[in-house]
Amino acid sequence: MSSNSKPIQIEEFILAIKDLSDENLKSILSQLDNSISKLVESNETLAQEIETTKEAVSQLKPEESHEELKQDLVLYTETIEENNEVIANQKERVTQLNIELGRRGLKEPPSESLDSKAKELYL
Repeated sequence: MSSNSKPIQIEEFILAIKDLSDENLKSILSQLDNSISKLVESNETLAQEIETTKEAVSQLKPEESHEELKQDLVLYTETIEENNEVIANQKERVTQLNIELGRRGLKEPPSESLDSKAKELYL
């Protein structure tokens, strides 16, 4: 997959998972849960790096260059933002997988905390 490719839209995902086996759905759910966990962990590490880098910037003398450290801060911040977008996308897919598993009687139906759109899709 190239770095420019985008995941399929959620509507396409919802249609695609209807044709998958129960085992495939559970496997995808497990993969997404693992991915979300790794992305959250990565964001925590990056947040720590941001704090460390900010401290390093504050300790520099005025005549010392801040440019490389500032570039690092921008990179860390952008990466966290991108990761958060991916996490949100993956959480939406997890919700849809759980709805599909519930529709098949393999999982409890969606809880009241799900938004009305998700509940409508379940019905």
